[in-house]
Amino acid sequence: MVSRKKSLITTSIQDTWDFESPTLMLGNWCNTFNNRHLVKNLKENSILEYHWNDPEKVLNDYSYLNEFADKILLKLIDNLNHIHQVNFSKTYWKIILSNWLFTFVHIIYDRWKTIEKAFKEFDIEKTKRIKINLEDVIPQSIENFTDLVHQDKWNHFIFCEILEKNFDKEFKFEDIKELKNDDYSRFNKNRITFNKKILLDFYKLFRSTYSKIFKDDDYFIIESYLGKWNEFLLNLKLKNFPITISPGLDLFVNPDLDLRKKISIALNTNNEFEDFVIKIIPKLIPCSFLENYTEVKNIVKKSHWPKNPKVIFTSHAINTKTISSFYIAEKKEQGAFLIHGQHGGGYGQCKFHWYEKFEKEISDKFLTWGWSKESDKKNIPFGILKSISNLENLRAQKEEKKKLLLVIRPKGKYFATALDSKIRGTQILDYHLDCIKMANSLNKKIRDEDLVVRLHERKYGWFEKEMWKEEIPNVTIDEGYQPILEKINKSKLVIYTYNSTGYLELMAANLPVLLYWSNKDNPVDLETEKFYQGLKDVKIFHENKESIAKHLEKEWNNIDKWWNSNEVQDIRVKFCEKYAKLNENKLENLKKLIKNSKT
Repeated sequence: MVSRKKSLITTSIQDTWDFESPTLMLGNWCNTFNNRHLVKNLKENSILEYHWNDPEKVLNDYSYLNEFADKILLKLIDNLNHIHQVNFSKTYWKIILSNWLFTFVHIIYDRWKTIEKAFKEFDIEKTKRIKINLEDVIPQSIENFTDLVHQDKWNHFIFCEILEKNFDKEFKFEDIKELKNDDYSRFNKNRITFNKKILLDFYKLFRSTYSKIFKDDDYFIIESYLGKWNEFLLNLKLKNFPITISPGLDLFVNPDLDLRKKISIALNTNNEFEDFVIKIIPKLIPCSFLENYTEVKNIVKKSHWPKNPKVIFTSHAINTKTISSFYIAEKKEQGAFLIHGQHGGGYGQCKFHWYEKFEKEISDKFLTWGWSKESDKKNIPFGILKSISNLENLRAQKEEKKKLLLVIRPKGKYFATALDSKIRGTQILDYHLDCIKMANSLNKKIRDEDLVVRLHERKYGWFEKEMWKEEIPNVTIDEGYQPILEKINKSKLVIYTYNSTGYLELMAANLPVLLYWSNKDNPVDLETEKFYQGLKDVKIFHENKESIAKHLEKEWNNIDKWWNSNEVQDIRVKFCEKYAKLNENKLENLKKLIKNSKT
């Protein structure tokens, strides 16, 4: 049978769908649950298999892309130093630029390879293209970029740029001037309530008065992952200003397209993808690095944060944080000692993990939750930074717990972060469907009477609630808007379906938890594999629905007996010592570490 020419569907924007010709969807981000009835009306529709389904390919691409992005970084540093008439070091610019640059390069490669694969496997002749002004897709900041990359219209623009400049010259565009329902949000201004404004104004006044009366603080602690109360106590121990609040970033500027033309990334490229990237970066670099660079520095200057801190401690103030990343870069340039803490699941476990790699590179010391690697002298196996006292208190409560809490991960339709070895992009739909199948395989009484499915409050357009209700009409859905602690308190068992901080906290607090995912699809390093095998042996970790359903069928009425058995507890303790260690003198140990790092 002769294959027919396809019309390409790039996103889930329905105005761009062709209902008259055979079609090809670039990925499952087009095939969301709310579109299921329209998909049935398409003629001979196909969905492209994801190019990153092979974990080994992802690892190879990860190494290649990081090497390529490093070369771009050096050229951008030269450009930005020249444009802004400054002479900052690679470390300064690396702290400010890397989260955007490496994520951007990884994302563009993903979109490029998706288009490339489509043309290799299908005969594509046309697509519908929305008219989008360049200014509308240029991010104002890393925060704005993080929002834009999840939106259909931004991704449609990227796909069409790739198609227009680099693929089949006979390929045809049918241009659409405007959409019937355009939900694109170019820039979301932070909405500050009256009460919050009063609080921020009082904080600024208090901090500015403090800095005039007392000596400048030697230490700067921000977004430490300790929680506000423990952060407050740590500051008091260090005789420091007790709390840090980051000013919001609401800067908006119209991009200067002429200024952007002055950026020249002069690299010897090896392929068309690299050519495309170095041409599109000057167009889409966030305004905070270019047009608004000076204004951001002025905001930092007016923040009343310490002028010359000797030590900075943070766990989450650099990635996707413009103001604090600028401040930390500036103070690191002046000689401040940077201590960075682990803040996410997968650290020390994933086969590769860009954020872990980056945070260790820019810091002087890196605090892990227990793990260490001989090759990295910066690591300190400190233990869990987050407070888990609320979880530990649940163990003392005697009220009967009946529920089975199933925790579902939040993840966008599009691949939208720097790479790690966990699933991504179009694979997330398969993940949701697999979780539903797993729940459906449970004992009917458990499924219908005890199961609570916990979604995340962040919704990315998968329509998970509707998916679950379609397959299991009577299932109880918690949409994630209330603290998860309330749900855990009513549950005698929690199932985590992704590698995250949540299950590490439960393990450390010694609350019953099961893990359900595939390490084949989410590869971990060789040492971590051995620890997961231990979890698998005592039925904490499961990689298929048959295994977890069988275990729940056997142990549901005796969860505490199973969990508290010597066999399970021995493995749990060993695992926690490595990945979720409790530090009983956390604040005192941090105080000593910070004071001893003062130069």
